[in-house]
Amino acid sequence: MRHKFRAAVIGLAVAFCSVGLAGASLAAVAVPTVEDEQDCRRTAFTATNVPLVVSSPARVSGELCAAAGDRVVHLLVPGATYNSSYWDFPYQPERYSYVRAMRDAGISTFRLDKLGTGGSNRPASLEMSLLSHAEVVRQVAQALRTGSLGQSFEKVVLVGHSYGTLVTYAAVGADPNLVDGVIATGVSRGPDLPGLVEILVTFSHPAWLEGGRFSGLDPGYLTTIPGQRGDFYYGPSVDPQVVAIDEATKDVQSTTDLATIGLPLLSTLNFRKPVLNVMGENDLVFCQLIPCSSPLSPWNAEPLLFPQVSSYDSLIVRETGHNINLHPNGHVFFEKAIEWTRANISNN
Repeated sequence: MRHKFRAAVIGLAVAFCSVGLAGASLAAVAVPTVEDEQDCRRTAFTATNVPLVVSSPARVSGELCAAAGDRVVHLLVPGATYNSSYWDFPYQPERYSYVRAMRDAGISTFRLDKLGTGGSNRPASLEMSLLSHAEVVRQVAQALRTGSLGQSFEKVVLVGHSYGTLVTYAAVGADPNLVDGVIATGVSRGPDLPGLVEILVTFSHPAWLEGGRFSGLDPGYLTTIPGQRGDFYYGPSVDPQVVAIDEATKDVQSTTDLATIGLPLLSTLNFRKPVLNVMGENDLVFCQLIPCSSPLSPWNAEPLLFPQVSSYDSLIVRETGHNINLHPNGHVFFEKAIEWTRANISNN
C-alpha cells in the first residue's frame, strides 16, 4: 500500500506541474524505485552539537540500500533545493537512479535528506549554514562505520552534488580521515560570473509564496523561481518530463546556507584519499563563459586544491548540464563511479 500511495503522489505532482509547462507531455507513470526493494530501508539519525541548530533536534532522514555483508557504502549528499530523491529519481529509475546503478553493481548507498529538506527536521532557516550540514554529514559517516544506522561498513565514500559537494569538502576539511574517498559532482571553486549570477537570481524566491507544501515556512527558506528548473539542464538532450518532475518535487534551501558557500574554498588541502571529480560539459553555473572541457576553465584547476590526495581522477560528461544524473548520458558518470570505486576503494 505504501508504494502504491507513493506512486500516486508522484503522478499527481507531475500532472499538477504540467499546467505551467507548455509543450511538455507528462505521462504520470508509476515506476518502482530502489526504495521498493527489500534491501532498502528508511532510517533516521539525530546529530548532536550541530553548529547554530537550537530550535529543534538535528534529526535527519535517509534511506540505506545495502545487502548483508556489503563492505562499501556511498553516502549521497544532494544539492541546494534538492532532497535525496535526486539520487533515486522517481521517473525511469533504470536510467536516472544513481542508487539503482550502484545496487546493480553491488555498492551500498545511503541517500541523505539534508536538514530542512525531505523527511528531515526543518529548524529556523537562520540556524543553518554549510557548516551545520557538514557536521551532520560527518556524524552520519561515522554512524555508517559503527553500524548505528543498522549496518556497519568498512569503507565509506562521500558523494556530493553541487552544494552537496561543498558540504562534503567542508566535512573532510574538518576531519581528513573521515572517509575513504570522495566523488565530487557539479562544482568548481572558480565558477564563471555569468552562470553564478543567473543561478543566484534563480534561487531568490521565498518558498512560502508558492503555498502548498511550502505554506508556513519562514521567509528565510528559498526555492527556485517557478519554471526555472530548466537552468540545471542541457536543453537539447534533456527529457522534458525530467524537468517537470524536478519542478514538482523541488525542495528548499535557507538563505544562510547559500551565504556560506565560500567556506570550503581551501578545505581539501589536507585530504589524502582518492578523489573523482565530475562535471557536465554544458553546466550553466560553471561552464557558461568558458567550457569546462577547455584547459582555461577554472574547473581544470581543481587538482591544485587536492595537493595530497593519493589519486585524482576527473570526468567531463558530454551533452550534459548541471544535474548530471538526470540527463541521458548520466550513465557515463554512473559507470565511471562504479569503476573508480572498484579500483580505489573496494580492492584496497
